[in-house]
Amino acid sequence: MTTARKLGKGLGDISHLFLSGAQDDGHPDIAEITAPDQNVAAPKAAAKTICVLGDGSFHDAFLVINLSLALARLGMRIAVVDMDEQLPCVKFFLGENGKKQSDGSEKIAQEGPLGVRLIGLPRSLAVKVAADNEPGRLAYAELEEIERAADLLVLNAAHATLPAFRQELSSTVWEFLVRVAPESAALAQAYRTIKTIFSENPLTKIGVIISDIEHMYEIEPTYAAIAGAVKKYLDKELYKYGFLFRIQPADAAANIASFYDADLSACVSNIAQIILLRLSLHSAESGQEKFFETVYARVRGAR
Repeated sequence: MTTARKLGKGLGDISHLFLSGAQDDGHPDIAEITAPDQNVAAPKAAAKTICVLGDGSFHDAFLVINLSLALARLGMRIAVVDMDEQLPCVKFFLGENGKKQSDGSEKIAQEGPLGVRLIGLPRSLAVKVAADNEPGRLAYAELEEIERAADLLVLNAAHATLPAFRQELSSTVWEFLVRVAPESAALAQAYRTIKTIFSENPLTKIGVIISDIEHMYEIEPTYAAIAGAVKKYLDKELYKYGFLFRIQPADAAANIASFYDADLSACVSNIAQIILLRLSLHSAESGQEKFFETVYARVRGAR
């Protein structure tokens, strides 16, 4: 029996619980905004980039892939960019050999369900894309075309990956979504990551997703702990996106089964709706650089 059923009620659509900060930005009363019909295409005003940051575990891949599929179901054209050297999203989506072509070489971009494009681009592959040769130019042209066609790039990066791409991310990412677990070590790591992001770009948006919870009462204390520290020491605000239940046990068979867990699917669906609403509310914003163009320029400049 799952945690939600133990509580005696389903999750339903709880996105309104995590939209309280919208009025502080001078936006309309959030009660007047309804979740979009799934049969209606999402607004295509401008492509934006969000980055999900976590510890590089299976949980990050689970969140990024399922979140991308949920956004695709809402009508968005999504490209997932896996920036972790271990390519957890690629492996979760396509298996251990999913990143390989028939000749054994590494693929950069692949097609997934619901039209989601999946791109493996850790630093080692970014260097190859930026190479001044025919394969590099072809790969870069393909990435440019994917970015032009997408409504949203969803980046997956681990805390340890952040330093390698911090300059690129600071100028291209519209909002960072930091996954935060209730444990003290996880909270400390999340705070260090948030501090690094704000030090690079004080104006960036950062939201948190409370993950690995076993009981609903863990949500508010966890959010209060990280938000309080950020407010006290950095004088910044964090946005609260939602939560994910703990995936238990952590063996491979259970991880595959959890892909179909109704409670986790409801959690991810609500986070996707919140992202879509915030993108709509902030659709007039601009200023972010193109992601692949920026990565290409910086990697080539560092050579």
